[in-house]
Amino acid sequence: MDSQFINHVIGNKVDEIGEDVIFPINYNDDEKVVDDFIDEIENLKITSTSNFTILSESDVKQLQEASITEISTLLSIPRVVACLLLFHFDWSVTKVHEAWFDDEEKVRKAVGLKQHPRVCFSDFEMLICEICFETFTCNMMKSAGCEHPFCLNCWKQYIDRKIYEGPDKCLALTCMNPSCNASVDSDMIYQITSEVNKQKYDRFLFRSFVEKSKNMKWCPGPNCNFAVVFEPDGSNKNLDVKCLCYHSFCWNCGEDAHSPLDCETVNQWGNKLYSLSENIGWFLSYVKPCPRCKIPIEKTEGWIECKCGFQFCCLCLRDWSRCCYEGCNGTQVNSFEEQGVEIDKNGEVKYVADKYIHYYDHWAKNEFLRRKAFENLSAEHAKRLSELQGKLECNLEFINEAWLQVIECRRVLKWTYAYGYFLPENEKAKKELLEYTQGEADASLEKFHHYLESKVHEFLNGEALDGFNEFRFKIINLTNAARNYFDGLVRALENGLVDVKGFSNMSESSNQEGFQKNNQH
Repeated sequence: MDSQFINHVIGNKVDEIGEDVIFPINYNDDEKVVDDFIDEIENLKITSTSNFTILSESDVKQLQEASITEISTLLSIPRVVACLLLFHFDWSVTKVHEAWFDDEEKVRKAVGLKQHPRVCFSDFEMLICEICFETFTCNMMKSAGCEHPFCLNCWKQYIDRKIYEGPDKCLALTCMNPSCNASVDSDMIYQITSEVNKQKYDRFLFRSFVEKSKNMKWCPGPNCNFAVVFEPDGSNKNLDVKCLCYHSFCWNCGEDAHSPLDCETVNQWGNKLYSLSENIGWFLSYVKPCPRCKIPIEKTEGWIECKCGFQFCCLCLRDWSRCCYEGCNGTQVNSFEEQGVEIDKNGEVKYVADKYIHYYDHWAKNEFLRRKAFENLSAEHAKRLSELQGKLECNLEFINEAWLQVIECRRVLKWTYAYGYFLPENEKAKKELLEYTQGEADASLEKFHHYLESKVHEFLNGEALDGFNEFRFKIINLTNAARNYFDGLVRALENGLVDVKGFSNMSESSNQEGFQKNNQH
């Protein structure tokens, strides 16, 4: 690696460390000296500023309790009433404050708060429940602070049914009389319903704090309980959010993160995929075109021989003599030439030269490799490496960061193919630049991915333990180089590749050079 790349990766801060320290490093020197140096490099990593914050459930609970306490204290009302007010106004303290002091009576009517709750007569007075028409003593009847008492059994059935129907029904619970909007507060619900339903209600109420907020959402990742607070700055086109559970999603549409594409284009891509899924899904799974004559051939493991006599690899479509199947990285040709599609009378695709299939094949390959990289984010791997290297697991975090960067790069590269599919045919310069950049990025990422995977596998098997510090140093630099290169790619595509020449120069200069050179060493 050269000084130009080091300057690029750590933000022109080489001088702060000393160039004479960086290059003469001998990995056989004292381990502590090497570790201290690598830690210093890690501290200089470039991290992009984010406009979102990740909150745990306990963080959300504290915010919710603080809001209830503030309104309860400010308006001198019980906490259960403050809770009803906040829920009605989407948990906004500001909205409650403004509406209450503007017209308290109007707010009370809208929320269903009764200013003078009905006082029951003596415990032994007999009343008729208007639901079941049975007669009960007053202590067996309840109302929502209005003139409509009902028996405890009818209340329980009513509340239990509403909780079963979900948060939309039970959190805005009102009197059972159809003409009355008196709110049923949480104290009344807790007195009547079962312990299981109390917990469900509590959970619904808690989650509503995030779900009704405009700048807060629950992470849609599987089994994730983190919430995200997002503050758009107006200038950032990237609405991708990365949660601590490793799931990334689009703040706007809630789908998996898809920068540099906008939500509308992703939706079009998904509709296209859905409409052609039956034919294309089977075709991509079982058929590959001969690179020479374009005849579709049923796919086998690795080696394929066409009727025209051409032998090729089913992964990269190269001449078999130029490819070793077990070491094949699957990198295919990125350019597409329009050739048309034949469809037989049954509607089955017979010819694989279709434009969509070309781009989808690359899209799907990167999605597959992205998911495969996720499998390497294993706590067991970290524990095993910690034991073998005699280091704390926190000191091995650079490996997880590398895997996360590979995952992010695969995600970006995946969507560049959807971007390419929708690129107008008359944008020839942009198309050529995109295909060139995709090819360079794919090749460098394959080397990075393979190096990381193979070396971690070696260390887990107890091999090459003496080279761990060198591996650590290289991975840290590769991770930063990949981050910078793909961040630049995303920005260029989000801007519509408007400055083709400028991006071309950027791609062919230090950014790309650094990423590629580090993969070569």
